[in-house]
Amino acid sequence: MELSSKTKKAGIVIGVMSIAIVIVGIFLPALLKPSVAEMTYPKEHLFVDKTYLLKTEEKNETVNVTCDIYLTNIWTKESSDIKAIAYVIETKNNFAVYKNDVEIGKIAADSTAEINVPVILSNNSYKVEILLFENEKLVLTGELTISAHPRYSWEDIERGKVDAQEWDLYNSEAKFANIR
Repeated sequence: MELSSKTKKAGIVIGVMSIAIVIVGIFLPALLKPSVAEMTYPKEHLFVDKTYLLKTEEKNETVNVTCDIYLTNIWTKESSDIKAIAYVIETKNNFAVYKNDVEIGKIAADSTAEINVPVILSNNSYKVEILLFENEKLVLTGELTISAHPRYSWEDIERGKVDAQEWDLYNSEAKFANIR
């Protein structure tokens, strides 16, 4: 028994439609299912909001200063381990005269941490370069420009006493930038 060409065509059409219905039945629910997207975190998630200089101790030859840095983590998760390295550089010769490493630890999600970086200055103008690392990777660099000068009273100068117990500090500029 031979099938007519119309019957063959109808069989082919029904077969193709059956396959299409099976394919649509399998893949359509997967396409309509709501997807769960993973949160993506920007590379630049740490920002320096503000910096302050705090004079902590004045001596005859030096003044101790703490650079207070307010670092914000904008992630909705805790940061990795943060570390700061500060170089005190004389501006006249661009030579580092002091280095300090400060372990900070982790910064909570969507919060700001105060970072205290102590430095020692003498009678000079400096730039304090601060490098911030997350998991040993450099993520932020910053620079503070500071002048430190001892303050003498006229009475002390007239008596020949040149020991200074008070210092004047000037902070002319602070700038930070993210590293890509």
